[in-house]
Amino acid sequence: MERCALIVNPSKAGAEPLTADFRGRCEAEGYEPLVLETTVEDPGGGMAREALERGAGLVVVGGGDGTVRAAAGELAGSGVPLAVVPLGTGNLLCRNLGIPVDDPGTALDAAFGTATRDVDVAWAKVDDGDELAFAVMAGMGLDATIMANTNDDLKAKAGWFAYIVAAAQTIVGDSYLIKVYVDGKLELQRRQRGVMIGNCGKIQGDVEVFPGATVDDGILDVLAVAPSGVVGWFRVASSLLSRWRRHTPPDLGHYTGKTIHVAASRPHDIQIDGDHLGTGRTLAVRVDPRALTVRIPA
Repeated sequence: MERCALIVNPSKAGAEPLTADFRGRCEAEGYEPLVLETTVEDPGGGMAREALERGAGLVVVGGGDGTVRAAAGELAGSGVPLAVVPLGTGNLLCRNLGIPVDDPGTALDAAFGTATRDVDVAWAKVDDGDELAFAVMAGMGLDATIMANTNDDLKAKAGWFAYIVAAAQTIVGDSYLIKVYVDGKLELQRRQRGVMIGNCGKIQGDVEVFPGATVDDGILDVLAVAPSGVVGWFRVASSLLSRWRRHTPPDLGHYTGKTIHVAASRPHDIQIDGDHLGTGRTLAVRVDPRALTVRIPA
């Protein structure tokens, strides 16, 4: 009997009924269930390693972007499919793959289905630290500071609105000198608020930060944000919220490549897939094309 693992964040609403549904589905489909709960110290990477060591042929993640990110880093290159039942706030990988974020039953149907998509996995390194995988987006500066300042209690109660509150509290601040290298070439050197690096294009509210970007194109997208005053912020917001972006305003720099290196004049906040990693002066990112198989709705 093939083993199927569920990595679940027990603190998330819906974790208990998902576990029961998972066990029932395994029985119906002829799988041996293996349930592994995440901890504060380990958001899912250790559980994914255990699932592989115990011979799981399918790994289902029930949690948010952090749990998905941790599991994806272990499953990349293994050939074992990842399935996601969203229980978090952002659920950005699911939004980019068409996995329903508010219907756990349908997401679980996809987990035990046959439709798959091979997606890219990005790897980020802060200063001289270890490489960490991410599936959606990394950032240095403003977006990472927003993640750091987001109130967890408010996020649990109000969802993505908590990010808006944090953004309103963070938007006024100093710019600083940042260099952006794309595939080894210096593309940008100026004072700015932050740099975002995307593995795919869409965030909450169906806003396409990187229009046309897909999770399996083997390419990383870069957005450098340097608004000047209220007018600059208006241009940035108008551009990001437009579904038909025809040009990039001077407040934004948009680049694409396979390796990205960001170097700041001083340490600043850094995040990957919504997880605040602390501060650093350099952020190096590379892409591993189509390294992970994900179950998606038929």
